[in-house]
Amino acid sequence: MKKFAVLLSSALIAAGSISYATENIGLDLSREALEKATGISLGYNASWSSHYVWRGESQSSKDMSPAIGADLGHSSGLYTGVWTGAITNSTIPSEFDWYFGYATDFGPISIDIGDLYYFYPGESNETQFNEYYLSLGTEIPLGMVAEDFSISPYVYLAYAPKWYGANTPDVFYTEAGVEASIPGTPFSLSYTFGNIDVDDLEGDAEKANTVDSWDYYYISLSFGEVLGLDTSITYHDAPGYKADGGQDGFFISLGHEW
Repeated sequence: MKKFAVLLSSALIAAGSISYATENIGLDLSREALEKATGISLGYNASWSSHYVWRGESQSSKDMSPAIGADLGHSSGLYTGVWTGAITNSTIPSEFDWYFGYATDFGPISIDIGDLYYFYPGESNETQFNEYYLSLGTEIPLGMVAEDFSISPYVYLAYAPKWYGANTPDVFYTEAGVEASIPGTPFSLSYTFGNIDVDDLEGDAEKANTVDSWDYYYISLSFGEVLGLDTSITYHDAPGYKADGGQDGFFISLGHEW
């Protein structure tokens, strides 16, 4: 208890010192100043979706799902971040993701490589897994069509050596998409097509999925900021997923970044 009191007192003194330095000495301790001085950037985000869909598979049983996240980046291209959201499609109440990687540009091509760790609180270690990913993207201006018109294609490749348990040794994800701005408006339209290929489903994993490979796609219309929130509506489908012939429908997403 004494140790806790000492730590609490130290934290209060430090907070008071920062406040004094900011108000009386004129030090700029804002995130902008921190990034300028150290190259480190910090961001937060919050979102709400009427349906959490992950690569064609419902994660929220078609119920709404709130989420929050934070990102820490460096001017070198290194970054890390955390994200957590509500899921209701099983006994697992939430999902917690931690990721880190490196992003850079080679000419007009943006490259992002990293590791994404999926953690489900309260579940066994076999349920948690890593996903190693590589993303390539670019923006292509089409000024001959309209001054503010462009398209942004991308490709996302990922590999998970273990997927929801030791009985699923290999999973490959392939995804490609394109986003196009709508000239004269803050709107944009995007299309995504992907495939999940699960190698040699066995045991409980085989019982849970009647197929070990399926395609999915999304068509999204983004409205830009509406009342301070990034707003979009998406139609999704995963033909052939499970015995029900796939999961499809519309969902709405709202979000904000700080």
